[in-house]
Amino acid sequence: MGWMMNRNKNTKAMLAELREEYPIDYETENIRGDVVDKNDNYDDYADFDESKLWEVRILYFDKLFTIRRKYTDLFEISDDNYLDIHDLDDLGKIINIVGKHLKKINYEWRNIE
Repeated sequence: MGWMMNRNKNTKAMLAELREEYPIDYETENIRGDVVDKNDNYDDYADFDESKLWEVRILYFDKLFTIRRKYTDLFEISDDNYLDIHDLDDLGKIINIVGKHLKKINYEWRNIE
């Protein structure tokens, strides 16, 4: 049972920290995060497995940013947006939060513990 309690703990901690740093205003929904594994399970699905994490999608106001795994330990950050100069600081903080938690995941292709 202990394994189930700790399952996906890094993803849960990452999303909790994003919610804490950027409280959602349901009028504007300024930030939303979705995490998807390689089987297309989202973080709120029962079958989601963070050890198979494929991408993190961050919707920041009306801009979508994707942090996607490309190779073993290589990730790509992509967006199709023009950034307002005032968004750059927040985007840096968001990427920092995501990266801090992604580094802690025990991915299926390696064992970091």
